[in-house]
Amino acid sequence: MTNSIRGRHRDSRPAMTPLTILARTATENAGTVARRGAIAAAAGGVLISTIATTAHAAPAMDLKTDVKTAKLNSVDLNSLTAVAKQAVAAAPTVTVPADAKMPTEMEALGTSSDADGKKGGEEGEGPAVVSVDAPDPVPVGQQAINIAFNYLGITYVLGGNSPAEGMDCSGLIQYVYAQLGVGLPHSSGAMLSSGYQVTYPEPGDIVWTPGHVALYAGDGMIIEAWAAGMPVRYTEMWQNSPTFIRVA
Repeated sequence: MTNSIRGRHRDSRPAMTPLTILARTATENAGTVARRGAIAAAAGGVLISTIATTAHAAPAMDLKTDVKTAKLNSVDLNSLTAVAKQAVAAAPTVTVPADAKMPTEMEALGTSSDADGKKGGEEGEGPAVVSVDAPDPVPVGQQAINIAFNYLGITYVLGGNSPAEGMDCSGLIQYVYAQLGVGLPHSSGAMLSSGYQVTYPEPGDIVWTPGHVALYAGDGMIIEAWAAGMPVRYTEMWQNSPTFIRVA
């Protein structure tokens, strides 16, 4: 009788050891750790559009390390940082020129609308130009009064027509208007026909009475050289029924 002894087949799977488990764990978690390192680099201010999470593997652990002291947290941070830098370098970045401008659209002021509600102006024309009215120029008569104020206190001298030598009544008016390009005679009688008569005076009009002239300054006031040896003055109009002459 032959005794047959059946041999027990050896398990084809490799033996599991603590070292094997540790190596597998490190490999499976390498992708996760790499991703965390790359995200940390992005949080530092680097713009990353795409980071491959599976193309970069964490460096393998030294299998000679004592199993009792090996831990997952002991992965070399310098290696992880290098992996993250490689991912950042490979990813496209967005740059903006320092002088970049953001175009804006503004509705031109002063545009009109037609019956169809369309803005005025032909298609293809440039932006509407808004015109601002310039302030009205100062009337010549008011300019004459402004100049005459500079000569208050000048002494009346018969026949004088300048601040240096003194002025008489018509000499004052002649000198003032000459600075505005208006020529007037040095004679009160001749000034009556030097312009045109008006009913209501405005600043700069000549207040004419026989033998004397003054400048109307507005609000019932006049500027005049009124008597020999006396200064040019600014005073209330004292003439009765004068003639008002406008020369400019």
